[in-house]
Amino acid sequence: MRHRKREPFGLDVEPTLAGRVAHWLQRAQIFRTRVEASRARHASLDVGFTVVERDSSIGGGLLAGALAYRLFVLLLPSALLFVSGLGLYGDISDKSPSTVAKEAGLHGLIAAQVAATASSSARWLIFILMLPAVLYAIVKLYRAIAIVHAIVWLGSGRGAKTTRRGVALLAAGLLLNVTAAEIVGWIRRSGELFGLSALVVYLVLAGGAWLVVSLELPRGGGAWPGLVPGAALFGVGLLFVNVFNVYVTTRLVEDRADTYGALGVATALLFSLVLVGRLMVLSAELNATLADRRLVSARATL
Repeated sequence: MRHRKREPFGLDVEPTLAGRVAHWLQRAQIFRTRVEASRARHASLDVGFTVVERDSSIGGGLLAGALAYRLFVLLLPSALLFVSGLGLYGDISDKSPSTVAKEAGLHGLIAAQVAATASSSARWLIFILMLPAVLYAIVKLYRAIAIVHAIVWLGSGRGAKTTRRGVALLAAGLLLNVTAAEIVGWIRRSGELFGLSALVVYLVLAGGAWLVVSLELPRGGGAWPGLVPGAALFGVGLLFVNVFNVYVTTRLVEDRADTYGALGVATALLFSLVLVGRLMVLSAELNATLADRRLVSARATL
């Protein structure tokens, strides 16, 4: 039943929309005041709010979008390099492109597309041309990640530098993530009891790879254990992104490509890349926030 407000003359009238909105705003303000008061008592709550405030002040969403663009630019030549490499491997091993695609764990429409591309007579030329393209895209991606970390940690991207060691570690980290996904798939196919072990293996490999890369990125100093929380957040988040890709993006490509078309597939792919960019930004923001808290605590004890 709707609640009615009783007027002085005994008439019942329904509350107006403006009154309801004012009531909701008042309750929201009360809830916000209570949460703000709880920040001083709960460190985890204060860290969460500080990360959100830092993200809002530096435009974390825009930075994540820029990283997603660089990831997409890297994905295009990497895909061509991969499929042309499959075709060359098929020539060396005297196997058909479709057989090679299935051995690589590809199925359905994806396997068919890869097999058709790998059968191209120009795969040698594609493979050679894509090598420098992939390297260039990795350098640009590392540069973008370094600028984002400099903005998060130092407030400006001017101090970001592109180093050979950093680019090499990023390339190794990307390769390790692909390898981790394959290892997890192999462990899960071995039996249902190994499902938990597969998750642990993936988290360790993905989080460890991002931890190593983070050591070369701009930061406020401190020992490597201070970067572990961000690496753990990145590993857990990347696990959920991969689950999204497996159960949504891959099925969209294989089963709904004719329905949604290339635009729908590209939208799902870009959305997953934006999530990865968001994880990169949030991991840096979490580490920077915790570092600031440790610095304030150290100064308070002096």
